[in-house]
Amino acid sequence: MSRKLIIKNRRNNEERLELTLEEFKVKFRNELRSAINTYKVHQESKNFLPPFIKPTHDYEQDFYFDLRWNFNNNQTSLWYIDRIE
Repeated sequence: MSRKLIIKNRRNNEERLELTLEEFKVKFRNELRSAINTYKVHQESKNFLPPFIKPTHDYEQDFYFDLRWNFNNNQTSLWYIDRIE
């Protein structure tokens, strides 16, 4: 059983989508890529080690760990994730 993401429109709050994670990834591909890139830049800016010492992180995996918060706060989109059921 896959979980559903409840997506709402910021403008009218009445328009609502119920999508699985895979459907969400397809429909919001550009917004998701932008949010992941913003998250990555923000996380890398916290690390002041020289490049040859920095650990290599999988920021995309970290992003999905808290998908709702990260998508809603790292992307300026008309849509936001209201909840995950």
